[in-house]
Amino acid sequence: MTDQLNFMEGQSIQHAIFAFSTPGPNVYRGNKVLTVALARLMNEVAAAYCRAHPGRFSFYAQVPLPYTQEAIREAQYALNTLGAVGIWLQSNVEGKYLGNTEFKSFFQTVNSWPGRQILYIHPTIPLMKVGNQLIEANPTPYITGKIEFYFETARTLMDLTLTQTIHNFTNIDYVIPHVGGGFPATIDRILKSYPTLYDPSFNIFKTRFWWDSAGPTFFHQVSGLLGYGIPASQLLYGTDFPYAPIAPQAGSLAAVKNSGLFTAVDKHGIFRDNARRLFGNKINWVT
Repeated sequence: MTDQLNFMEGQSIQHAIFAFSTPGPNVYRGNKVLTVALARLMNEVAAAYCRAHPGRFSFYAQVPLPYTQEAIREAQYALNTLGAVGIWLQSNVEGKYLGNTEFKSFFQTVNSWPGRQILYIHPTIPLMKVGNQLIEANPTPYITGKIEFYFETARTLMDLTLTQTIHNFTNIDYVIPHVGGGFPATIDRILKSYPTLYDPSFNIFKTRFWWDSAGPTFFHQVSGLLGYGIPASQLLYGTDFPYAPIAPQAGSLAAVKNSGLFTAVDKHGIFRDNARRLFGNKINWVT
């Protein structure tokens, strides 16, 4: 964590909420034992980092989906014993998107727990099943993290919306990186075909969705959200470090500071107050 701490000092970041990124514990596709074991190991390591640096770090729990009951047990352990502040999910799990009926009991159980439950939805590699084999479905020569991650976010958020997962489980808030990726560009096109979902969905996007910058998404990309009336009070500042290297970080920070889209109060919220409202007493904030 030395590089992370040095980065935070250089950017004047007091507290970071982190997660291990894609593919999470899903390294061994189809192997329940190893997936469950790796999720536990990742959570223990994350909790150890937080204990070693009190007040500087919090973490999102890893869960071994597609194994639903095991995922529920791991989430309970990570949240209640290790002190995780939310749960990290990837956009698809072995090719199945998060609104899939196989995951309904997971969402249902998390929704039943007291207090606000927070899911961080991170894009991952798109997969297709060919025969009995899962293969990567990125059709371009460009790395998945540059291009396909944006479309993955759009796919899984549309899936969560059209299956009414976000409507039915009202005790869950969602943190979405890259200010929604390609999702804002698709909302009208898709949801206008489902008029009964249109307004209720926007009420959720404006209240229980939190949009994390996670890299250079200001000035322009964030306008896609603002055009739908999503308030600045739902925006969070994320760095995507170390996956986004040091070089673009200063520009990403300056883009928020210099943006003409937000007031000084809005910017203070993006950098600090909005996260404090979302996580509340889940985190021992540095004053």
